[in-house]
Amino acid sequence: MPSATEPTSRSPSPAPAPPLAEAPGTRAQGLINVYNSAIGSTLKKCSTNNFASCFPTAAQYNPEVLEHMRQQMVNQLDMTWKANFEALLKERDVVRSLNALDRYVEDAKNRKAKAEKNANGGPVEVPVPPHTLPPSMIHLAHLMPFLEEQATEMNSRLESTQQANTELLSTITAQRAEIEALVRGLENVVHDLEASAQMMGQDEIQGLSREIKDLEMEMKK
Repeated sequence: MPSATEPTSRSPSPAPAPPLAEAPGTRAQGLINVYNSAIGSTLKKCSTNNFASCFPTAAQYNPEVLEHMRQQMVNQLDMTWKANFEALLKERDVVRSLNALDRYVEDAKNRKAKAEKNANGGPVEVPVPPHTLPPSMIHLAHLMPFLEEQATEMNSRLESTQQANTELLSTITAQRAEIEALVRGLENVVHDLEASAQMMGQDEIQGLSREIKDLEMEMKK
């Protein structure tokens, strides 16, 4: 197993965790149940007899009104305590935190089961405790997901740019071939025109020579 201060390799970063559910998980629901049970047990102490013992005169002469007051007080306390508890859960984000704890515990159980399975009955390699790792490795562990995301995005952009460059190169190659074909056509036209001009020049010279010879013959006469 590599040393905590001199690691020889770095395992790939885990996949990003799924978003935490807003609904209470096992531990969050357990906390809510315990609180509700504590409230119920506390309010049960405020029974009719216990409440009446605190107000013996009212219990003797008007027990119905006293019981009505007791029920109102119990209901009001129940609603107030539960409302304050729910507000505290939202303020401290308790449900999401306990859901995260559930996920971490489940992930640890899965890792342990996988390590025991890979050991094939042999000794299970104990992972390095995080608190013994150097700060650089801890910082890198938190930074790697962001870097991998950025690398994925850059690779995607690079592939898009390479594809665009390939298409542009194909277009330029086709245009260059078209230009070369036009140039060759123009060269052929120029060559034909030059040949035609040469032929026309020879015909004119020959005609002029005949005219000169005819004129000399007439002069000799």
